[in-house]
Order: sequence, then C-alpha cells, then structure tokens
Amino acid sequence: MWELIKYELQKLMKKKLVWAFIVGMALMQIAMTCEWIYPGPEVVQYFQDGSLVALEGKDAIRAAKAIGKKYEGPLTDGKVQAILAEYTMSDEDMTEHSLDPSIESYYSHNFLYSALNQFYTADGSWNGMTVQEVYGELAPDLTLGYGSGWERLLFAVVNTLLSLGCVVTIILAPLFSEEYTKRTDALILTGAYGKTKCAWAKIIASFTVSMSLTALVILLFGAVFLFHYGTDGWNASIQLGQISAFTAVPYPMTYGQGILYALLLWFTAGLTLTAVAILISAVAKSTFTSLVISFALFVVPMFLPWRKWRFLNLPAQFFPVRQIQLADIFTCPLLEAGAFQLNIIWLSIPVALAATLICVFYARRAFARHQVMG
Repeated sequence: MWELIKYELQKLMKKKLVWAFIVGMALMQIAMTCEWIYPGPEVVQYFQDGSLVALEGKDAIRAAKAIGKKYEGPLTDGKVQAILAEYTMSDEDMTEHSLDPSIESYYSHNFLYSALNQFYTADGSWNGMTVQEVYGELAPDLTLGYGSGWERLLFAVVNTLLSLGCVVTIILAPLFSEEYTKRTDALILTGAYGKTKCAWAKIIASFTVSMSLTALVILLFGAVFLFHYGTDGWNASIQLGQISAFTAVPYPMTYGQGILYALLLWFTAGLTLTAVAILISAVAKSTFTSLVISFALFVVPMFLPWRKWRFLNLPAQFFPVRQIQLADIFTCPLLEAGAFQLNIIWLSIPVALAATLICVFYARRAFARHQVMG
C-alpha cells in the first residue's frame, strides 16, 4: 500500500506547473513575513525633549513590548485616561515638526494608542466615552497587552492560506480526472487493487499533500513569529488589536484562544477543501472541468453577500474559504439553548468529518463506476 501511496504522491507533485505554484507560494510567504511579521509595520513614534523619535523594526517591537508591559491587565477608564495623557502629542511639538494637531489621530503613535481609537477624536482629545459605553457587556473581560504581533501573525497566515487553497485545487484537480483523460481508468481496473487500494492511495496522497502544505505554512510563520516576538501578549484581548480586525468579536477571546481557534478552523477547512476537490475530480470528465469547478467552489463564496441572506449566513461560515478568513466566523454570536452556549467554531469539526466521509465515499464509488462504464 505504501508503494501505491508513494506513486500517487509522485504523480501529484511531479508536474512543473505544480512546482511553479509552490515556488510562488514560497515567495508569497516570504513577502507576507516581511510585510506583517518582521520587520513588519510596527512603528513607535513620540516626542522627546522637542525631538521627534520614530522607531521601526526590532527597536519598535522592543519599545512596544515595554509599553504593553506597563499597561497590561484589565482595561479600565483610568488606564484609558493615563494612556491618552502619556502618548498624546503636544500641539507645540507637532506644529514645530510640520504636523497638523487637528488630525493627530491619523499619525502613528504606538500600538496601544491605536487600539484605543474609539476613545478620542481626530485631534487626539478624549471623546468622553467610557470603557462600558464602548464595549458594553464585554468591558469587564477586556485585557490590555502587547498583542500586535499575534494580530499580524493571523493576518499573514490568512492571506497565505487563501492562496494555498487555490494551489491545492490545482494540485488535486487531476487526481482521478487525469485517468479519464488519458484513458487509463480501464487499465487500472484490470489490476488486482484497481477499485480498492489504488483509489485509497490516491485519496491518502491527496490529504497528505494538502495537510502537509498547510502545516508547513503555519509552522514557518509560527517559527519566525516566536523568534522575533516571543509569547508576549498571548492573554491580551483580541478585540483590542491595533489593526481592529477583530473588534467585533462578541464574546471574550484572548490572542492565545484566537490562535487555537484559528488552527482548528484552518485544518478543518483544509480537510473539507481536499475532500471536495477529491470528489469533483472523481466525477468530472476532464482535468480542466475538475479544476474550474473546484476553484470556483473555493473562491466564489468569498464574494457572495451572505449577510443579506440571513438564513444562509450561519451554514455559509463553513465554506473552507470563509473558515480560513477567520473574521466573519469569529464575529458570529454564541449559539444559546437555555443556559447552554456553544461557539459555532466547534461545529467545524463535525462539518469537516462529515464532508470528508461523504466525499471520500462518493469519490471512490464514482471512480469505480466510471471505470466499469469505460
């Protein structure tokens, strides 16, 4: 069996086009690493003795960590006032350096000042809002800390995995359909393991490729992130991010929890995407048809107005591309039945398992029947 799996792995990976896309993915990962993780967009800017100090890269990360350490812990009105008092720039310093004090909020300060943008106006002055008024029932559970690195890690992985999903559809499109195109399906059937081990070898090889590539992308990003940022801020609230990507999450969530949820969603999305691609390859009449359908099913759900179709919005969260994106499924409210609450993220497990079992079953059946009919 191992020899058959090895053979199918070689068939999937031997094409020059596949390796061209993998190289492209590697280059994209390098670009995402440089843009979002290191040196990344971290900037700390402040005035010191009348001089404008602007830190970037490693220096900015070090300074931002110190700021996070200083104010880490529960978010309170007192801390909001203290942060605004310490990091709001003086009109005199700004004017002297040709900066417009009336739009101070548009200039870079530090991650913490940016995270609290709902508490000040365009000129940087406090708008009178309290933590309770801004965050409602979430307010008592919000925790400050240096979470910018974690937020950027999520962004970098999401963007890369979206591209990887497209590459996976390309790799798996010929899995079964190529046999039909080359008229080798009947030949396979005459072998001793045509309907059994051969089909299983193709399926196992497919999941091996897709899951390995997914794990590799995540591990490489994680290694670079931990080297440059460490684990600071893992317990900070994801709603207080500098980029404000997850401010709408309606229940308490730290960056540590967010990373674990993300891993669950990314790997279950990979399982579902692979299973669907396998089934389509088994029923499509050609590799081109398989590729077009698989690619469309992966990409199109990203652009549909699901929120307008409320009855479809919840099930639509489990399309692989929407799971990979994280933002929408993170912001779905908890499902409630009396005192019982369930985060819909956990439903990605039964959805992925059901999709895998159903698609694999019908893919094997379609392949076997196609051979008989051929």
